[in-house]
Amino acid sequence: MILLIAFVCALLLMGLQRLLYKKLWNKNLDVKISYKTTDCVAGEENELKEVITNDKFLPIPMLHVKFDTPKSFIFENERNSSISDNYYRDDVFTVMGHQSVTRTLKFTCTKRGCFYMHDTNITSSDLFMKLTLTDKCSNHAVINVFPRKVDLAFFDIPFKTITGNFVTQKTYIEDPFEFKGIREYQPYDGIRKINYKSSAKFGTLQVNTFFMTSSQEVRIILNLDAQTYSRDDRLIESIISLASSIAERFIRAGVSVGLITNGVDSYTKEQISKESGAGNHHMLSIDTALARIDTHAENIDFVQVLNSCFDTVNEMTYYIVISNNRSNEIIKAYEEAKLRGVSSLLIIPELKQFEVKEEIKDMIKWDIDY
Repeated sequence: MILLIAFVCALLLMGLQRLLYKKLWNKNLDVKISYKTTDCVAGEENELKEVITNDKFLPIPMLHVKFDTPKSFIFENERNSSISDNYYRDDVFTVMGHQSVTRTLKFTCTKRGCFYMHDTNITSSDLFMKLTLTDKCSNHAVINVFPRKVDLAFFDIPFKTITGNFVTQKTYIEDPFEFKGIREYQPYDGIRKINYKSSAKFGTLQVNTFFMTSSQEVRIILNLDAQTYSRDDRLIESIISLASSIAERFIRAGVSVGLITNGVDSYTKEQISKESGAGNHHMLSIDTALARIDTHAENIDFVQVLNSCFDTVNEMTYYIVISNNRSNEIIKAYEEAKLRGVSSLLIIPELKQFEVKEEIKDMIKWDIDY
């Protein structure tokens, strides 16, 4: 009789917990996935953090958290992942009632790009592992992996020549996006620069100051079409890295930099273009734009991009054209612009083993060695 009662009680307990888990297992259950930093450079280490919060009395004996990350993210521990187009991770947690569990996964970002994480699938069960309970959590984690920086030793002389020419005619202006500090008001300061909060604190008028930037500008015109018939992603990635590195060097020197390419954004499918600007914030926006380039999409006709840039000659702008492709049409558009007085330099990135036989005015080769 006792055994029968115990059996009935066990059945009732099993049925009750089954009903409870069916109804409440995902109530107040939160799964968040985030990156330590959402902006990093290809080749750098990063961290992915999983935070599971179970804010109810009912424990979760086993919770499978399934999500995918790009194949270019190399995790230190890959035992819980499978690889196809992405890494598909399946991490298992046990979360007691009113408990939060955090797991940190270290990985290396090996490839440039802008990566969105898809929704997270979660699977659980009841205490007796008889139920299969599934749900989906929205995930808005995004990470921009910027191009690697490259050695610009080959560019030392052109850089000094360009900046040297700027010195003879440039003026400096304040960049309102690059805050420098606060100082006491002077008679020549404008009213707009007054920092009223600091003025009230110190009892005298205080004004905001900003870093100076050159009124001259460099405009980088980037061609993503390759000279060779066989497409090589490493070649294109090297070219993008070169554009990023040159932009960074000029911005560090206080020169405004603009960027236009014949490539398109991976998600908006619009042409990648950035107006001229200076400072760390602008460099961040350039790197973000370069991270979002879709190297497998159809590029815009580069001759059209060149002609559009060279339509109006601006003596305050120096143009740096980066193009591995040196078709007759591209060379003609570049040389015609030179004849009209456009200040420009043509950089031809090419594999070290290949020669550049074209003789073009103001042209240098960048050897790519990989």
